[in-house]
This record gives sequence, structure tokens and C-alpha cells, in this order.
Amino acid sequence: MTLFRFPFRAASVRIDPISSLRRLTGVLVAATLLSACGGETGGDRPGGAPGPSVSPPSGTMSSTSSSVAGPGTPPSPTPAATPSGPTPSPASRPTSIGGSGTENLFVSLLGKSQGEVDAKLEEAVNRFFGIGTNEPSTPTADSGYRCYYELPQDSSMAFIWAADSNDVRSEGMSYGMMIAVQMDMPEQFDKLWKFARTHMQFSANSPINSWRHYFRWQGSVNTSNSGNWSVNFGDTTTPAPDGDEYFAAALYLADLRWGSSGAVNYKQEADAISGALLHNPASADGRGPIINPGVRQVVFVPYGDSNNFTDPSYHLPAFYELFALHGPGSDADTWRDLAEVSRDFLVKSAHPSTGLHPDYASFDGQPRSGNPGDGHERFQYDAWRVVLNMAIDYAWFSGDQRMQGQVEKMHAFFASRLNNGNVANSLFNVDGSNASGGGSTALTATLGAGALASDDPSRETFINNVWNIWQQEGKYRYYQECVYLLGLLATGGRFNYSW
Repeated sequence: MTLFRFPFRAASVRIDPISSLRRLTGVLVAATLLSACGGETGGDRPGGAPGPSVSPPSGTMSSTSSSVAGPGTPPSPTPAATPSGPTPSPASRPTSIGGSGTENLFVSLLGKSQGEVDAKLEEAVNRFFGIGTNEPSTPTADSGYRCYYELPQDSSMAFIWAADSNDVRSEGMSYGMMIAVQMDMPEQFDKLWKFARTHMQFSANSPINSWRHYFRWQGSVNTSNSGNWSVNFGDTTTPAPDGDEYFAAALYLADLRWGSSGAVNYKQEADAISGALLHNPASADGRGPIINPGVRQVVFVPYGDSNNFTDPSYHLPAFYELFALHGPGSDADTWRDLAEVSRDFLVKSAHPSTGLHPDYASFDGQPRSGNPGDGHERFQYDAWRVVLNMAIDYAWFSGDQRMQGQVEKMHAFFASRLNNGNVANSLFNVDGSNASGGGSTALTATLGAGALASDDPSRETFINNVWNIWQQEGKYRYYQECVYLLGLLATGGRFNYSW
């Protein structure tokens, strides 16, 4: 099966065999589980194994899809959004915005004022949430920046929509919550969380006890009835571990920022998820916990053969340290150990010269595909996020020189592969050969955030690229825009773990 990936502004069509499985709601049994896994791009989350179920799963993950944002003509500038969401911060605010987290590199290295940074970040986030932009409140595929939409029949619930695939994913939902907590947007946060908890999360008494408190990775919202949109997530759709990790982290941060005495007990919800990541039991039908207890690593998908390998971009040592600090005390040492295991893995799974990671890897760090010929042993869409993971870990907790070394290798590799403030190519073999793909706003942003863990003078180039790169709009906006915003917030001092 094939998946079409359209470079930025639909300049041409690329075909990636295998990746389409997730998009085409592939129906797989355990024996063919791996063929559903794939990278991400303009509109999809990574990997995604098939949906486990006795009958064909309703939500098998296919590899991501859509678009590599190429270096085509940037969209015309649009007026700044009216900031009815995040409140502009006074220019006198400290570069960390009063919290502990990432340094504001736009201020400290590019010499931008705090006011300039606040305005840029708030405009970008407001576009994503449709605040003050006059974009339609009904999902619109081919134009605009907006990814956040509220249900017309119940405006207390909202979702992040992937326009190119016309679906909703745990990755995007959890990213939306992370962006909301970092930008102090409790209303949007709570609406996203209510949707995820209501429609996506396996309940505490689910008959699928291996996945209790986890989240179905993909579903849909049918908007054909203008006043009552139907939400559809398959009962046995598999979880995607990175989404679950991000949900837990965002909820802990919400507790730290807003407290848990209101309508949502963020701490309690986060504890339930983080505990389930570690302690859910394996079952005889191939389901298991998201953290493999034998190797102490996050799995690619907790089902079948996909339990037996991992995705480097799912390794989030900063979040594990957060879980150790704010989760159940009985799990703290385990989470700290897992953080160190993941740091070791992020070194082992990187190419020794280029620093590039594959989309998928065995637990010993060796690149691997999901299925023969799918290309996920290469540096592709999932792998774009690894440099951000390393930088956040370095900035938040570890200061680990190994993370710095890996980021600086990646910067050295890409320094000669830039084009007009964007990456010239975004897809490679891990040794740097066989370049393909166009530019990418997402990869440009994560490389810029990587400067949080670098002392090399060249890092200013990557920071400057994040400042100047356009924000993805149109049909293939979802993945590019989500990851771009995470990188932008990290580079701009708004990826904090305390306030």
C-alpha cells in the first residue's frame, strides 16, 4: 500500500510504501502488526502499530503521512491575531517567564526584546487555536492555520484535527495540551482533556486491563451534522506511547501551574496514567504495558511484535524525571532509572558521525524497519523530534554532556545542508546518505531548540532559522505546525516545568 506525502504547498508527490497503512485504517492481525507503523509528517503521528483486536481493529496505526514542508514560497504574512488567548507578557519579564525550564534563546543570543518574543509566540499559538484569526469554527482542510476545534453540541470539549488525514490523534491532543499549559491557557487545556478522557482513554475498569488509563491513538469527528458532530474511536484501537507520555506530563504541569482543586484533579489524572505506563499487566493475547519491564524502555506499540522494539522519539527522559518528582513516590526511583536508560539509548541509537537517529530501533539502538522496505530504519518524520527531546532533558534536569554532544553532531551535519533558512532535505539514511524530502518547518524548529544543549557558535544560525521560518498552513499543517510550536516555545523560553 502507498502513502502520498506532499511537500510544502503541494509542489510534488512522494510515495512511501507502507506508511499509508495507518491512514487507510488498515486492518491487521498480530502477524502483520509491524506493517502499520510509520513516521510522521504534515499530518500524522509516528508509527502506530495495528490496532489489536480479536476482530479487525478499528484503528490500526499507519505510518504517518502527509507533507514534508518544503522550502517553497512562504505564505503571505497575516495580521497578528488578537490575543484573546495567551495574555501578552510585559517586556520586563525575565527570559524564563518566571519559571524553571528553557532559556529564551531569542533574547539571550539573537538580542530580541521580550516583547518581540511574546508577540511572536502568542501570534503563532493563537493561529493554531483559532483565537482572533476569523478562521471558521468548522474544520477546514485546505486553508488556514487552525487545528483546534470545539464540539458544537458541547463546547466544553475540543480536539486537535489533522486536516490531511481528517482524523484526531493522541499525539496531537497531548501536544495541544502541552502548548496550552506552557502558554497559560487553562480553558483550552481543560476542553482538550475532557475530549481525550471522554472519547479516547481506556477506562479504569476496561476489560482490556493491559491498556487501562491509556489512550486510543486515532479516531474521527464527523462534522456532516452542523449542530451535532459524531465522535468515533474504535473500542480496541491501539495506544501510541508518545501521546500517553505527553498526556501525563501535561497534566502534571497543569497541576504545578494551576493546582488541582478546581474542576479537574490534574495530579490524580496524571498519577493514574504514569502508574499505568509502568504497572499495567501483560495479557495472553499480546497486549502489554507501554514501558517494557524487561528492558526498561518505552515500546513502539504495546501489542504483539511491536512490543519488541522502540522509537527513539518516544524516549523522553525529561518527562521521566518530572514523573519521579511529582508522581507517586513509590515509582520515583524507577522513573529516574528509566531516564538514565533513555539517555544511554539516545546515544546508542544515534549514528556515531552524523548524530542522526532512525525512526525505529531495536532496544540495543540498532536501526530497524517496521516491515521490510518501509524505510523507518532511516532518519525520517518521527526522528525529527529526538533533538528536541534531548534539548529539553538537558535544559530541565540533566545537563548531560552526552546530550550536548549528540545535538552538536546534528548541528554539524545540518550546517552545510541549509537552504534559505530551512533544511534543504529532511530525510536521510542515518549515515547522512540518500537525502530526500524537502524542507520542514518542524525539523527547523527542533534543530533550533537543540541549541539549548549546545555551546557551539553555529547554534545561532539554527535559532535564527526558527525565528524567521514561516508557520505551516493549509492541508498539511497538522504535524508540521504541532512540532514547530513545541520547538518555537522551547527556543523562546516557554517550555517550563515549574512556575
